[in-house]
Amino acid sequence: MNKHVIIVFVLIGVLTVTSIGEFKCNFTHPCRLKGGEYLEQPRQIRSTNGSLTLTLTVDVGDFNVDWLTLRRRMYNGSVVGPTWSLRQGDHVKVRLVNKLTYPNPEFGHNKQQFPNSTNLHTHGLHISSKAPSDNVFIHLHPGQEFNYKYYIEPLHPSGSYWYHAHKHGSSLLQVHGGLAGFIIIEDEISSLSKTLKSVSCPLNCEHDVQLLFQPLLLYSNIPRMFKFTRIQDQVGDLTDDLNRYNVSTGGTFRQWMENDNNGVDYFTTNEKIEPVLNITTGQVKRFRLANAGGGPTLEIELIDASSGKPACEVYEIAIDGVYLDEARKQRLNKTFLMPSQRCDWLVICSRPGKYMLRSNAETADELSVGDAVRWSGTLLTINVKGPKKSTKIIKTLPKRPDFLSDFRNVPSEDIKGKWILELSPAFGLNREYFTCEQYYRYKMELGVLQEWQIINTSPLFPHPMHMHINHFQIINFQPYSGPIGALDFRTLEWTMYGQDNQTCFYQRFNYPNDNIPLPSNLHHFSGHYDRWVAGGKGTLAYAEAGEFRDVVWVPPLSNITIRFLPRKFLGTVVVHCHFLNDGDTGMTLTTEIVPQGSDLSAAIASGDAYPGTCNKCDTYPFSNAADPCPNSKTISTVTNATPTITSTTSSASVRSINSRFLLIYMLLFGTYLHLMIT
Repeated sequence: MNKHVIIVFVLIGVLTVTSIGEFKCNFTHPCRLKGGEYLEQPRQIRSTNGSLTLTLTVDVGDFNVDWLTLRRRMYNGSVVGPTWSLRQGDHVKVRLVNKLTYPNPEFGHNKQQFPNSTNLHTHGLHISSKAPSDNVFIHLHPGQEFNYKYYIEPLHPSGSYWYHAHKHGSSLLQVHGGLAGFIIIEDEISSLSKTLKSVSCPLNCEHDVQLLFQPLLLYSNIPRMFKFTRIQDQVGDLTDDLNRYNVSTGGTFRQWMENDNNGVDYFTTNEKIEPVLNITTGQVKRFRLANAGGGPTLEIELIDASSGKPACEVYEIAIDGVYLDEARKQRLNKTFLMPSQRCDWLVICSRPGKYMLRSNAETADELSVGDAVRWSGTLLTINVKGPKKSTKIIKTLPKRPDFLSDFRNVPSEDIKGKWILELSPAFGLNREYFTCEQYYRYKMELGVLQEWQIINTSPLFPHPMHMHINHFQIINFQPYSGPIGALDFRTLEWTMYGQDNQTCFYQRFNYPNDNIPLPSNLHHFSGHYDRWVAGGKGTLAYAEAGEFRDVVWVPPLSNITIRFLPRKFLGTVVVHCHFLNDGDTGMTLTTEIVPQGSDLSAAIASGDAYPGTCNKCDTYPFSNAADPCPNSKTISTVTNATPTITSTTSSASVRSINSRFLLIYMLLFGTYLHLMIT
């Protein structure tokens, strides 16, 4: 055979194999996703002359990664929304346009529903909660739009914030589907050290690296509640039916995506799988890290790819947008990022090499994390080039505004506003599920320092608790002495027990009188106070005293004291779990900031049960009352901020709002959890 003919046949064979190889990577011949593209920054939109005006259009579009194309809800055609770069004193106008369409299934209050209704939350911003500002009770149904207006005060802390959809019932679907983006409040350059100037906009934007971690591709190797297909099923989302494709090896494409052997289990970084960043030795970078989700935790470390050991110098400088006292090295060589949390790093790599930014969930950290969904995997590959070069950083950070002063030394007896936020064993707060905005569980006076104790009555499940509008300071952990909740997973009913394992006298409104037994592993996650005090191994998820945050990790059977000053903005303050499944299905409540001297009556109790109480002699809030044992029908308060409320008054107040709905809610919840587990 002529050699030229042979060459032609060889070339045809090569081309055929290549085309077959390419052909295999599609919905009928799927293959593993590779990733590894270069990191790109989100689109940047900067304010000018004290203002920013933009339009955010919510619509369904194509999300492309490797050979795979999925249909997702997006802001302006991208699953990473544009970054808003703002300055103190800016006026911001955002026209939110909902181009989603019907059908828009409704399944009942505190259910996953309304996949095509949306709104906007500026997470972490210290702004008004009243319309047209950060009011998350504005709901845009398909075809509707709304003009949001925000004012960034001159005293607003500079830092890393983000925005996302917050429609009650669909926030899990929409945030995990891609409706999220950064908000950066830039620093005043004159307030920065030489180190921070070298990594700050507008002078050195190329060294300010925004890393938005999104749970966009969680299909396999993840508990069922956070598989994206499962989330779509719950809410009735029909935008991307993966069952319509049949895979050549058998089954549907959805089954292939959910198969653990195929490894479709990725957090994306700026829309990409394991992207690559090239930097130079000795160059300081500012990394803005954000867990832009409502499910798994991230436990982030920077390691040498060859040895697996910690690499480069990493300093934490801010949490949830608020600067620390000074730059500090990571505790335990890791940074814990719960859903919605941000952390800013200064990073210096002095040696050339290949490094990996990854989340690594280790058994050693289980006791502080609790029984949460923890994700492990690579988020970013960093190639460092150049000769060995060291750079000294200046640890000085900008001063926080006065309303974020250190409140730790204020005597507790001098604090007028006290409250207990109790996490119920199911999806409840203060022993009830979410009712409506105006059903305020607590009211606080403007300008009055607040001290809240956040307690988790569940012996197993942690929760990331987020407060809108105001950052709060972590004061301490305390030994847990409150009630313990036993949960029936089928019905979502629960029974409260005391520390002596005896049934509590105070349960909740409409308690069904079914004594649900305590779990056998009751104290597996106990002992947080002792570990927090001791520090070291096994404390990764704990907040440190003095930090300001807008979300705090509350482990099982823990008691955390926070303080904050509601200095300016009157109105509703939403508090909810940022496991967005929990928040959507009832783990949300509202409090209200009112003028000084206003009536502070609120639905503090559930029936005759006040948060944190169990037995007849318990006082509310935790305190040494003059009469340590009020009568069985009255639990008196001991602060000026909360009036004395008898069980008769409180019960009537609760019944007037809940009696028509609460039983229905609980039945719906039982059905929901049964479906989720099965």
